[in-house]
Parts: sequence; structure tokens; C-alpha cells
Amino acid sequence: MVLLVIIYAYGQTNLQFIGLFSNSITPFEAFAAFAVSALVFKAQNGPRLGSMSHVYLSYSLGLFFWVLGESAWTLYSILLRVAVPFPSIADLFWLVGYIPLLLALLMQAWPFREWFTLRKQIVLGLGMFAMAALMLSGTVPFVAQQYRDSLALVVGVAYPVLDTVLLSVAIPVFILFRRGTYWRPMLFVLVGIVLQLTGDLLFAQSALSGSYYPGSPSDLVFDFSYLMLALGFYKALNLRLE
Repeated sequence: MVLLVIIYAYGQTNLQFIGLFSNSITPFEAFAAFAVSALVFKAQNGPRLGSMSHVYLSYSLGLFFWVLGESAWTLYSILLRVAVPFPSIADLFWLVGYIPLLLALLMQAWPFREWFTLRKQIVLGLGMFAMAALMLSGTVPFVAQQYRDSLALVVGVAYPVLDTVLLSVAIPVFILFRRGTYWRPMLFVLVGIVLQLTGDLLFAQSALSGSYYPGSPSDLVFDFSYLMLALGFYKALNLRLE
């Protein structure tokens, strides 16, 4: 991560280099996160391990679709050397990837639902409602003004809506999993998911305002996200092997 900060800092003085670097490296980072999550699923798979194998299968499927999304983006920008259309096949892969990731979080937290007492549910519910209202009010109207095509409008609105839903689940789960050796690797996974959604919102804002360029700071957030996901699943794999 430190090395990436140095590379991106240099790249702001050489936009051609940082654009090529950013678009080239992200699919490999996404694949690393997917590959390690798949190894955890393989280690967890078995009749005695119950629902945990389903959890890591969902994580793996979600990250697999995000690998396809990153690869499609790279195909457009580097191999075909054309501007990435919106919406594109990359958007389809990214949006589909939200579904298994959301299911993974819900399945992982569901056995511990009794921890969320009525008081905690109210506090978290109000906090999530306020966050959702802030995020959606700041993005959806702006997106609706930018896109006249119905398909582009649907896809453009789907991103902030799904980001909000996933964050509304990830943050309470983050609070739940902040203690205990067994759950510690999940903190890195959840940080990775939160970073992914943060980068998504930053990208949307900069793209719609016309200030986005390949290799911009929002791309660095995506890099950090995949590295944190890979680290979290790597720690989970080591814990399972121990």
C-alpha cells in the first residue's frame, strides 16, 4: 500500500504512465482477493463445517464477478484503446457481484443476530437510515440529471442504491466482528468492502463532474480495497489451517 501511494504520487506528474499502471494492475489485485477467498472456501468446504462453506462460496462468487468487471474495464481501456462506454459489460459484472457479497455478510451475521438487542437495533437503524439518506440524496438526484437514457439511468442509480444497502449491512457486521481471534480476519474483509464502496462513490462523483482521469485518487482506493480483501482472506486461511 505504501508502494502504491508512492507510485500514484509520482503518477500525478505523468498521467499517461499512471493511467496505464492503474488500469493494468487492478484486475490482478482483484484476482488475488478472489483466489485467496476461493482457497478459504476450499479449506472450509465439508459436511462438518455447515454454513461457513456457503459464506465463503458467496464471497468467492462476488469477487469473481468483480474480477470480470475489472478485466472488462482493462479490455476496453488498454487492449481496445477506446473510452469505456456506460453502461458496459463491466457494469453488469460489478452489479451482479453485489448480490453474493451481500448474501455472504447476511449469512455470516445471522447466527449472531441475538447480539443485536432492541436498543442496539434502534441505534444502528437510525444511524444507517441517516447514512442512507445522506448518500442517496447526494448522488441519486445528480445521477438522474446526468443521464437521459433509461438504461444508463437505471445502472447509474443502481450503484449508489446497492452501495448504500451493502454499507448498511457491512457496518453493523463490522461492529459485531470487532472482537475475537476467530473473527479478526473479517475486519480486514469488511474494511476492504467499505473501501470498495467508498471508491465507488468517489468515482461516481468525479466521473459525473468530469474530473475523473485514469490513475486518479479514487483508483487508489480500489487498489487498497482489493489488497485488504486479499489480506483478510489470507488471515482467515491461515487461521483455518492452524
